[in-house]
Amino acid sequence: MSVPKNKSLLSSFLLTNEVENPNKYKHFDRIAEVTIWVAIFLVLLVSLIPFGETLRNSTTYLSSISIGVFALVWFRLLPKKISGRTKNLLFTTILSTILGVVVFFTNGIQSYALLFFYIDTVRISMSMPFKHLLISLSFIIAIICSQSFFTEGSLTTNLSLSLIHIWGILLTAFVGRLNVSEAVIAQTHQNEVRLQQEKSLSKLKDEFVYIISHELKQPMQSIEEAIKKITSEFSNTLSSDGRDLLRLTGVNNGRLNKLLNDLQDLSRIEKGSLPIQLGDVSLRPVIAEVIATSQIDAGEKRISLIQRGVEEVAATADVDRLKEILINLVGNAIKYTSEGGKVIVEASKEGKFAKVTVSDNGFGISEEDQKHLFEKFYRVESEKTKKVKGSGLGLFITKQLVEKMGGQLAFKSKLGQGTTFYFTLPRYRW
Repeated sequence: MSVPKNKSLLSSFLLTNEVENPNKYKHFDRIAEVTIWVAIFLVLLVSLIPFGETLRNSTTYLSSISIGVFALVWFRLLPKKISGRTKNLLFTTILSTILGVVVFFTNGIQSYALLFFYIDTVRISMSMPFKHLLISLSFIIAIICSQSFFTEGSLTTNLSLSLIHIWGILLTAFVGRLNVSEAVIAQTHQNEVRLQQEKSLSKLKDEFVYIISHELKQPMQSIEEAIKKITSEFSNTLSSDGRDLLRLTGVNNGRLNKLLNDLQDLSRIEKGSLPIQLGDVSLRPVIAEVIATSQIDAGEKRISLIQRGVEEVAATADVDRLKEILINLVGNAIKYTSEGGKVIVEASKEGKFAKVTVSDNGFGISEEDQKHLFEKFYRVESEKTKKVKGSGLGLFITKQLVEKMGGQLAFKSKLGQGTTFYFTLPRYRW
């Protein structure tokens, strides 16, 4: 459990493990299982050395087998979903009872088997909430005290031994609890430092995006206007090399403009301030417009752009964001398809949703790359794709846009055979 800021070591000591975390208790289950098997091994090992003759009997071996069977059933056969504080307390109670029986049959309060109460105390001091820790310690102390009355010899001596063991158990529990409390405080401090660092980095990133959007956008727009003016008024006076250079300048300026737009969208998405204006959108004309816009890029690679689907399909969407989604998907399909390939875009109805599919017969995506495809700045790197330009933001932003409009984005791909991206959006009326 995380300890609130500025809380003392005492607060951590008392509050650690108060919040139930299933994953944490599964972790402690594994620790407990290992502890039991180590304990069984130590009992059998000690029974073989000279001063362990009190453990060298059938009771010890039978108890070891019983505990082993219990551990096997408890940790391996019970459903994994059964976990948590209650199970931990029940486990401790059963284990302490079994250990008490082992101690009783191996010389009582004078038995070396009492060592295993110390081992288990370390576990419970680190894994239990304070209330359960007190219950478990009280039960263990009661078992140790009872051994004094059942062990042969002077009752005074036995009680003295039990008192020593009780103090030892309490000290072990205190030290174990203190260590885990200090660890929790240290982890909390690290989390606070990391959070502060993330806030600082986020602020720097926002400032960077602000500079980009306000300081670079204006010069880029001026360059774009200048290119358009030169193209319209002086193209006839330019040489072939000049026209190629002008076209290349326009392409690179457009690429930089898209990168800046992607960075702005990324910043708005992460801050939750990306504007979405939902309305009734007919998909066929939007798809047709995007295909028309993408014809130049497709033509350079002799790629066929095909729109399929004759039925009218409308969706609830932001028309500008929908165009952005389609431009990203169709643009990627063109980039990652070889010359002479084919890209097909189709809209259809699927229950209460409209479904848009963009498929190609291009390079395809490996299984390893598919795991990271929607991560920020991730790009597929291979011999075929190394010449493809991009920022690695397009699919991340596309997925966010689809989800913000109430849909889902997915894909299927096979390396060397092509890729199909498809997304759904809530249907509008028909």
